[in-house]
Amino acid sequence: MLPRPWQRLAGRIAPEVLHAPQTGADPLRPGVWPDVHERLVGYLDRNCVGTPWADHLALAAAVMTARRRDPSTVRHIILVLHPGFRRLFPALGLTTMADWQADRHLLASLRGEVLPADRQPVRTAFWKADNAATRQLMRWLQTLPDADRDRARPFALPVVSADHVEGFIKAGEVQRQQQETRKAETDALVPQFAAIRAEAHLRHTRLRRVHQACHGALQDLAAPQPPPLPRAFSYDEGDGLAHERLHFRLWDRRSFVRAHAERYGPETVADVRTRSGPFQDARNRRFLEFVQAERLASDAPLEGLWFEELLRRGLLHRAPGMSGADVAAEQAWLRAWGYGRPGATRHVAPFLSPVPGLLSWSRATGESRFNRVAQTKTAGVLIPVDSLWAAATFGVLAIDLFTTTGMRMNEAMQIRLTPEAFVRLVMPAPPGARDSAPRIRYAFRLIPKGERTDTPHTFFIGRETMRLLVVVATMLAEHYGLAPGAPLPTVAFNPHHGRAHRFGPVPYLFQYPQRHLSDVDITACMRFLLHGMVFRTRDGKPVVLKAHLLRHAFATHAVHVEKIPVDIVGEWLQQQVYTPRRQRTVDLVRHAVEALATAQRAVSLASIASTSKAIDPTGRGISTSAILGNPEARAHYERHRRWSGTRPPRPTPRAWADGTRPRVDAHRDVARARQRYRRWTKGLLIERLLAVERAYADQEERWRRVNDELLAWQLRAAPARSDRDSVRANPIEVGVPHHGYESPVAHRGD
Repeated sequence: MLPRPWQRLAGRIAPEVLHAPQTGADPLRPGVWPDVHERLVGYLDRNCVGTPWADHLALAAAVMTARRRDPSTVRHIILVLHPGFRRLFPALGLTTMADWQADRHLLASLRGEVLPADRQPVRTAFWKADNAATRQLMRWLQTLPDADRDRARPFALPVVSADHVEGFIKAGEVQRQQQETRKAETDALVPQFAAIRAEAHLRHTRLRRVHQACHGALQDLAAPQPPPLPRAFSYDEGDGLAHERLHFRLWDRRSFVRAHAERYGPETVADVRTRSGPFQDARNRRFLEFVQAERLASDAPLEGLWFEELLRRGLLHRAPGMSGADVAAEQAWLRAWGYGRPGATRHVAPFLSPVPGLLSWSRATGESRFNRVAQTKTAGVLIPVDSLWAAATFGVLAIDLFTTTGMRMNEAMQIRLTPEAFVRLVMPAPPGARDSAPRIRYAFRLIPKGERTDTPHTFFIGRETMRLLVVVATMLAEHYGLAPGAPLPTVAFNPHHGRAHRFGPVPYLFQYPQRHLSDVDITACMRFLLHGMVFRTRDGKPVVLKAHLLRHAFATHAVHVEKIPVDIVGEWLQQQVYTPRRQRTVDLVRHAVEALATAQRAVSLASIASTSKAIDPTGRGISTSAILGNPEARAHYERHRRWSGTRPPRPTPRAWADGTRPRVDAHRDVARARQRYRRWTKGLLIERLLAVERAYADQEERWRRVNDELLAWQLRAAPARSDRDSVRANPIEVGVPHHGYESPVAHRGD
């Protein structure tokens, strides 16, 4: 019986792949190996089926999943390979996988001989994905019986040795470029780090005042004798001394059409008069118009609302039926503000969110269409005030988290105000503190990146973050109409996230409405809140705001401004990634040593590695290199190992400083020689090169000497000839290579 997700591919991929042995679909041993994740099955079904490489990618997904690779890792590899094949096959003129010669075509791709417009990171990413998949397939094939191996081999991606493409895999160069780019972008944010936090809070406060003023006007309309619409109102903006006054009007659909009747058709005006269609009582919704800002003091320019132009241009929603010229103008304007690289062809949409009612009016209620048309008929700006208030509230919380805790986006998405995930800790006073009273701290319990188990880790937060949590929770309670103290609705983790398979439905804090926000949604909220703050690197390239950049800016600010030691900051940020892995290695080594001692078996690196796979719940175990690379695990192993001698020193390669010629076999294994040279130091390689050059010079000298001796023998044996004749010594006859040397001495004719 096939697993339910995998069964979707029945009849759409080859039976040999559908029932591949030692995978989740193995009919002889069902349930032994994990099933391919349903998201990946859906991707294969929607995108890959029908292509020449569909069977190969399906088999790679099944094998990598059976070998217990994380579903997000498997999905990433498939999402790199499928677009790569889709672009390479037409460029190379290929039609079937039988035409795919991996060694030749991958080399052509890495050289840039095909698809020359591709950037180096794209080529390197395809090679790395192909190499990761083929290595797993090769190891899987080696475990199969001969008959099964012969049936599966035609559907396995061919393996390409790294030595074959050595010199063209520029992973180090790509990584170095990415690090330099990230550093340049971080350096652009660090000088404005405090301004980013201050501006986010200032704008959130300003939008809160707009939201409060709007709802105050709505409460006036709920009076027994409400004022007529439109309802004009204003409020003064400024802390202490007001410096400008913002003017608004509150409309409903009927009042707006009546006030702009000359700009609507007669049918629409008639519907208003009869209160029919979109102007029925149930659909006659109210909305806010921002009229103008008025300066009250000083001659400084008006500030108004920072998002006014975004609304005028319709950049917070996607209007259907836009012409090509309108789209081009929109993209040019966005790139001028630093959203996307100049000259790039891919459309950027930094503020768009698919969540209904977030950043824009909801399409489901019809508000989006009516207000989009109404915006073209008025000089003011129509504001989806509740949608923008929600976006600004999520945005300011996200910015605060990323700039005060070093939290990652996927960790922020896990936040929930439940007892097991949001804790109150009583901690002793620091040593030497004047106040010895215990400290009360609040923290989130989240699963960080790199943690392969379900063990949460602690993320401490400050008072300002606590205040913002209350603001977000209050906003959501008002949105859902919850009673005081009622929990938030339980929602499923965003299904499009790579780690969605690890988290179940809970009342996540980043939700709206009844939907868990994705990383794209949260990023759009941050960019909306900070729109107008332009960041550029030293060479003038625009920097697009991302959560990861804020995290790096937080670390750099902590080191260079707060003067926190770099090792503490490094441990602070990386402990959530590497500490769980290091601790897992230590725990497995200890348990493996105990198991070996109980069984009275020798404790060695190999025995610990093999035993760890048996005791590890995931079946992965640890490698010998992981033991040696972990100081605590290595120390525990060395205390209990049976072998107590010293390893004989590895013979040092000869430096040939004494003039001895290196011996080279013409039929040697070049791959092994290349690996051997990689282990050598730079000094040994220099000596080797000098020895080869010296041997080459000696060979040249011997060749000339033999050639001269041969010429002398020819002159002695031949009668005298005219000085105009010349003789050429044939070096092939004396067994030396021909270097194009021609003797000026006369010779006899044939």
